[in-house]
Amino acid sequence: SNGEPRRARSVARVSDLDAQVRETNLGGMTGIAHTRWATHGAPVTDNAHPIFSRDAVALVHNGIIENYESLREMLKGKGYEFVSQTDTEVIAHLIHSMYRGDLFQTVREAVKQLHGAYAIAVMHRNQPHTVVGARQGSPLVVGVGEGENFLASDALALAGSTDRFAFLEEGDVVEIGLEGVKIVDREGVPAEREVRVVTAYGGAVELGPYRHFMQKE
Repeated sequence: SNGEPRRARSVARVSDLDAQVRETNLGGMTGIAHTRWATHGAPVTDNAHPIFSRDAVALVHNGIIENYESLREMLKGKGYEFVSQTDTEVIAHLIHSMYRGDLFQTVREAVKQLHGAYAIAVMHRNQPHTVVGARQGSPLVVGVGEGENFLASDALALAGSTDRFAFLEEGDVVEIGLEGVKIVDREGVPAEREVRVVTAYGGAVELGPYRHFMQKE
């Protein structure tokens, strides 16, 4: 909003997060979101996604970065301050440190330094209508909609939004934006990933009459 990324985070129930979003009038044409437990550090707000870097880069991440400690020390040497205990924060700061005006190219170069598993979605305030994703060892799918595109860890996450999906392969980097979808493989070669129709019913991801999802399962 007004050239700055905004976020709402909570370690309480989803309804608490929903209340925050409504109270702060959080909204926009481009966004990323995540629900997960902490893999590094305690489940506290500072460790919750999206993770920011200097109020320019916003990032969500599935997976574990095995070399995050060495990257963390390198980035501290460049003056980056860490406010979370997450391995995810090193990715956000790394992308920020390498950014030269093209987020897609920056992410392509940055992920070469990551060891481990990741599925990420990244935004930069200088490119407010673009989201870049990348995957290695963790799933990431592209949802193709009508006048809108999505990234998600699973097709079910987009039930009710679209039924057309492209499943990314290991090492792929993708950009979704106003111009559509662009994908390159691990070698940086433009890649075509088949768009498939997947019927995912909203009832599969809704709580329904159950008290919690463990009970439903």
